[in-house]
Amino acid sequence: MAEVSIRDVTKSYGSTKVMHGVSFDVADGEFVALVGPSGCGKSTLLRMIAGLEEITSGTVAIGGRVVNEVEPKARDIAMVFQNYALYPHMSVRDNMGFSLHLRGAGKAEIAAAVEKAADILGLTPYLDRTPKQLSGGQRQRVAMGRAIVRQPAVFLFDEPLSNLDAALRVQMRAEIRALHERLGTTSIFVTHDQVEAMTMADRIVVMRAGRLEQAGPPLELYDRPANAFVAGFIGSPAMNLLAAQAGEGQVRLASGQMLPIDGAADGAVLYGIRPEHLALCAPDADGAIQVRVSSVESTGTAMFVSGESDGLTLNALFTDRPSLKRGDLIGLRPLPGLVHLFDAATGLRLN
Repeated sequence: MAEVSIRDVTKSYGSTKVMHGVSFDVADGEFVALVGPSGCGKSTLLRMIAGLEEITSGTVAIGGRVVNEVEPKARDIAMVFQNYALYPHMSVRDNMGFSLHLRGAGKAEIAAAVEKAADILGLTPYLDRTPKQLSGGQRQRVAMGRAIVRQPAVFLFDEPLSNLDAALRVQMRAEIRALHERLGTTSIFVTHDQVEAMTMADRIVVMRAGRLEQAGPPLELYDRPANAFVAGFIGSPAMNLLAAQAGEGQVRLASGQMLPIDGAADGAVLYGIRPEHLALCAPDADGAIQVRVSSVESTGTAMFVSGESDGLTLNALFTDRPSLKRGDLIGLRPLPGLVHLFDAATGLRLN
């Protein structure tokens, strides 16, 4: 078994505490993504799991064994880095087999392991090339192949796609997910890109400023964010979060607009609605927010519309591509049952 257990992990650099008691579990064979803005501590946490950073307090266990004091090479993990970390003077074959060579494996064993990994990753034609003769995507495959030949209990990925162009990132997301399903190895994937996390992971752990904000399946975080930070971070384009006053089954926006809500909420709140949950209607329609269009962007499959309403900015996403232009006055009606309410002071979910 290769479950990973993180318990009350903290990290300090001198008197500066950067990790504040993080706890979560990764089940055997599960693919978990750590996401959050730059500086939230996700890469630091991954390096502590790998043994490349010391843990100030708390425990990291792999397969039921606490590994706080275990050397990285003895933790039965393999790490894939953002910058590939390939030896430029070695061939693809030698790069992929180097870790087995260090273990003292025989030539036949190394050759068999490298050929198997190369076949899985489509690298067989490139085994005798050096890294400089490869594309960025091919280099990333070599880095993954080097991890595969070790047959580790846990794969650790530290933003492995951030150096690739947009089209290749999409392709590599699918390849990494397919590789995970084929090998069934426990995987922890660090990224700042929540779309990567949503499309690849079984579960997502959202971090902010060294703290765990929420952990759960992608759609759970999307549909039921635990707080306003998660609501604004998960989803592209981001959820609209509007300051409002709640009471008697409705909210009053800063513009004075009154909107109905489900449940009993009182006082200062953040009224959340996702861009795709706003319906286009006439400006004077019941329950609509009157908006002056400030920008229209089309991706071909959808249209992203941004507008202003008495100092508030509201974003909407339409898949039917309505005919709109800058300056148009429109109505946007929140769809019933899809509104999120958060406490304005704490950010915690209310409904």
